[in-house]
Amino acid sequence: NNTRKPLLLRHTVTMTTRNHASTTSARLVVALRSAISTVLSPVIMLFRFLLTGRIAPGDEYDGLSAAVTAKASQQFVTYLRTFRTLAGTTNNNNNSSNGDDDDYSHQEWLTTGFAAAQEQATQQQSLLLVYLHSPLHRSADSFCKQVLCHDSMVAFISQPNITALGVSIHTAQGAYLAQLLGASCYPFLALLQPRVGTRTSSSSSSNNNNGSMALLLRAEGPTLSEMSVQKVLPYFQTALQRHQATVAEAEARRLQRQEESDLRRQQDEEYQATLLADQERERQKREEAEQEARLIQQEKEEEERKEAAAAAELEDAKSQVPPEPAPGSGSVTTIRFVLPSGIKLNRRFYSHEKIRGILAYLAIYFHENSLEMSKNIGLSSNFPKKSYQGDPGLTLEEAGLAPQAVLMVQDLDA
Repeated sequence: NNTRKPLLLRHTVTMTTRNHASTTSARLVVALRSAISTVLSPVIMLFRFLLTGRIAPGDEYDGLSAAVTAKASQQFVTYLRTFRTLAGTTNNNNNSSNGDDDDYSHQEWLTTGFAAAQEQATQQQSLLLVYLHSPLHRSADSFCKQVLCHDSMVAFISQPNITALGVSIHTAQGAYLAQLLGASCYPFLALLQPRVGTRTSSSSSSNNNNGSMALLLRAEGPTLSEMSVQKVLPYFQTALQRHQATVAEAEARRLQRQEESDLRRQQDEEYQATLLADQERERQKREEAEQEARLIQQEKEEEERKEAAAAAELEDAKSQVPPEPAPGSGSVTTIRFVLPSGIKLNRRFYSHEKIRGILAYLAIYFHENSLEMSKNIGLSSNFPKKSYQGDPGLTLEEAGLAPQAVLMVQDLDA
């Protein structure tokens, strides 16, 4: 037994030494493989992207015109189409048979340039999510598969108040955005917020660069590539909630200003309507006063005209009536007038005077005694029954009134 113990001990030491050497060799192999992978990975990726033309396909993406920048965005969307199996949606995609699974990850990404995306976000007051893609980065494919193509991220981007734009930094558009947003490492995500209440046209948005957008949130480099979609989304959702609150507050202020403006306009309209009504009433009153004044003036003129006409008629009548002849002086006719009021009036006339002279005398008498009598005076006798006003040119003698007669005076307009 004493002889076997040293042998067993030597065997145990030998086995331990062999196991330690085996473990050390395995670690060296793993470290060597990791180093080779680290060194060769960029070379392999560079070769692969050169073959597929994803880095810089000629000068097709040079320039910042709308057509060129749209092509750059379309290139990124085409790149997303290559990921048919989406992280987090593998089971759903395996059950799909209509071929729509490759559209699921890219349908919400814009295929326009940054200027158009900025204008759309500003007009819709939505957040603009910008992803700068570095094709040579070793985490680019995995980040797109596991984060951008995840169903949670797709659902977030699909919201109406989110506008998403992706572009490679090897295009002029991507290089411009990298400089504009200060990107220093990749992958790079930025969340831009339009100035609340700002509305810009396409020309002004392109001239203002990023003047109408504020950098709300940015994530880049290893910090972003090591984050899962469950860790990335809460930051974006919080930013979106703050943006929605800001937009709602701005909208409330806008509605309040609109309501105040409508109220002021309504008050102005009511004031103008009242003012116009008052002006219309004043105009009507003025017109009525002017009309009344015109009527009064017309009545006054008519009265003066009548008075003048009456005075002229009276003067004409006086010129037709000679002085009353003395009794017994030549051929004289005495006429008794019986007035409508019953008054009896005696007057001597020369027999050669005419009937119109008698009518003129009566007109003078009515005027001087202020008796109401129309100009249409009738003369008639009872014996014989005869009217005389129809023949004013006859003399008294020709009318059979000489040497005396009784004439009934009538107001023919009564």
